[in-house]
Amino acid sequence: MIMDTKFIRHLAISVCVTALVVYIIYHSYDEGAYLMMSALAVSSFIIGYLEPRRGWILALTQIIILVSVYLLRIFTPASPDMAMFGTFAGCGISLVFSFVAGRIARLWGR
Repeated sequence: MIMDTKFIRHLAISVCVTALVVYIIYHSYDEGAYLMMSALAVSSFIIGYLEPRRGWILALTQIIILVSVYLLRIFTPASPDMAMFGTFAGCGISLVFSFVAGRIARLWGR
């Protein structure tokens, strides 16, 4: 697979969006679960739409960042239970929503 500049730009966008999602996850309390899940869904949808064919690579990048931040305990979460829930629910949400967005982008001829 040849790394072109468009893919590298989309990878950088994916890392920036994932950093925002990590911030939301680690600053969410019990009432912030809907915001956290919405941020995960929107970010994954953006990732899948940017790269309709290789969006799964960007989704795996998002998952690796989410899990590594959680396991390495880089930040202290506002609610440890919400951080764990957001991290591991984000793994499934990232893959599903990026797949759906990729399919939609391909149907629209992107």
